[in-house]
Amino acid sequence: MQITKNSKLLIFLFAFVYLFTACTKEVEPPAPAATDNISGKTVRYTVLVVPGGNTSFKSMLGIDSAIVSLVMNDSVYSVATDTNGLAAFDNLAAGIVAVTINYSNHTTANLTVDLSVKNDSGYDSNNLRNAATMVALFPLSGIGTATISGRVFAELDLVTAGLENAPVGLKVTSLLESTQLVNYVNHTGGGKILNMSYEQSVYVDITNVSSDYSIVVPATASGLKMVITADDFVYDQLIAPATTQRKVYNVVTDTVSVISGITYFKDVIYN
Repeated sequence: MQITKNSKLLIFLFAFVYLFTACTKEVEPPAPAATDNISGKTVRYTVLVVPGGNTSFKSMLGIDSAIVSLVMNDSVYSVATDTNGLAAFDNLAAGIVAVTINYSNHTTANLTVDLSVKNDSGYDSNNLRNAATMVALFPLSGIGTATISGRVFAELDLVTAGLENAPVGLKVTSLLESTQLVNYVNHTGGGKILNMSYEQSVYVDITNVSSDYSIVVPATASGLKMVITADDFVYDQLIAPATTQRKVYNVVTDTVSVISGITYFKDVIYN
């Protein structure tokens, strides 16, 4: 086959292009988030921190000077809320962020938030995408808390009718009922909250010589659910005069909905 002058020129050009690309290091542009579809737009993310103690969760009265820390792509950003309870983060890339909110004498909130979006929602008039999360923090002492008190009982003696005071030194625990936590956050704009938790979610007291306990717990104006439980214990139960059997006692778990400023009396019963 005869090679024409034009064919020789094309072969030369292909060879030149091959040699050039082979000797040049190609730099890939940063890859966007796998689930994102925002055409390169960045995100302005705002966190509103509100008190959960004496006010309604939907109240716009924010907590001043709470510290909101955000972790994204191995970078940490921390912003103090303003007098309205707002902390803003500008020019965030789309993706998953971890958020921690700290405030003195209050529960610490931890959230994982997805700031990616699969549609055109969340844009403002300037073609910037916005996302916002509202989070309630609960006081750990003083105003905005409640008290749960009671006595711990178990059937230690089958010979005598009725229940007896449980042994001294048992650990009674009150913890935030986890399924309700979704009620204390709200998210608008692009993305969604993937999960959340409060670090100070467990509150403990040890029974005294009278088998009594008393625990101060976070509360709200509308009722915050607390689960009351206690550790198992082993005891030689009296089943007949001068006759005992070793028994493992398990507590009957109970739930109390606590409102700020109120003391609740809840006895703990073992099986």
